[in-house]
Amino acid sequence: MSIREIHILILHHPVLDPKEIKEVCAGLEEEGVPYLLQHENQLDNCIELAATAASRSPLQVGIGIDPIGNLCVHHEKLKKEEPYLLGDLQNGRKAGKNAARLVKGLSLTL
Repeated sequence: MSIREIHILILHHPVLDPKEIKEVCAGLEEEGVPYLLQHENQLDNCIELAATAASRSPLQVGIGIDPIGNLCVHHEKLKKEEPYLLGDLQNGRKAGKNAARLVKGLSLTL
């Protein structure tokens, strides 16, 4: 597996401008964890988006962002209805950092 194949997948609804997601990406970058940003037309619930992202991510962690900016961090081994974190884009950097810290096995930032 190459470094390009290792990433946290971020699935977002297509109505969101990728610029709105930049803080989430910045949090991941600060922790040194690569990400892949994709839009998803079929889902519009942040929990469903995150669970789908986690199932597709080689790191088993995914982030989902719905059309109104609700954000969810999920792990593939968790039940779909019991996500790891819920929040919104206003706290995007912290969510990105915590998703990365989940992958790295570190404690969360408050």
